[in-house]
Amino acid sequence: LARLLAAAGIATTEPAGQGCCGAAAAHAGDADGAQALAASNRAAFSGQARVLCLASGCQDTLARSLDGVAAVEDALVALDRVADALAFRPASRRVALHLPCTQRNVVRSDAALRRLLARIPGLDLVELPDTGCCGAAGLHQLAEPDRAAALRAPLLEALAASGASELLSANIGCRLHLAGGTRIAVRHPIDFLAEHLA
Repeated sequence: LARLLAAAGIATTEPAGQGCCGAAAAHAGDADGAQALAASNRAAFSGQARVLCLASGCQDTLARSLDGVAAVEDALVALDRVADALAFRPASRRVALHLPCTQRNVVRSDAALRRLLARIPGLDLVELPDTGCCGAAGLHQLAEPDRAAALRAPLLEALAASGASELLSANIGCRLHLAGGTRIAVRHPIDFLAEHLA
């Protein structure tokens, strides 16, 4: 992300002491742990005007914990705003796109991501069908692995049928869960965009 923003003329800093947003702790019922993580992030980001979040599943929790400290924005939305300053090398391959529930329904950065990927010449982008939750759902993939695998199956079938060489997803939980069921590389769209920066 820093490389992409630097190419657009925007300087970034990575404050020391930042860490997990606490969503996983909250999902597990560890309110004290979630509050401690939130406090650490409040201290780390104190004095920052804006925090860019790369994980769609973390943004809501991070934004609530930083309320009154710093504005939290999806990194893809921020990048889309300055995308005219960026140039990309051709991709010349088929890539599948998974849009996590959190990206579509909470963060709502799916349109920004589509616009960014459309800037890569030669990219054959195949958007996987919206079959609902992929099964990751916070800690669901760990607590209910059989049900999580059943929810993941239609997406993996669509991925296999797509002929894509890799899969992009903006949610870390979804990426890990989907990667556990395929040999196709699964990665964050920011990594893919940075790789194709001209």
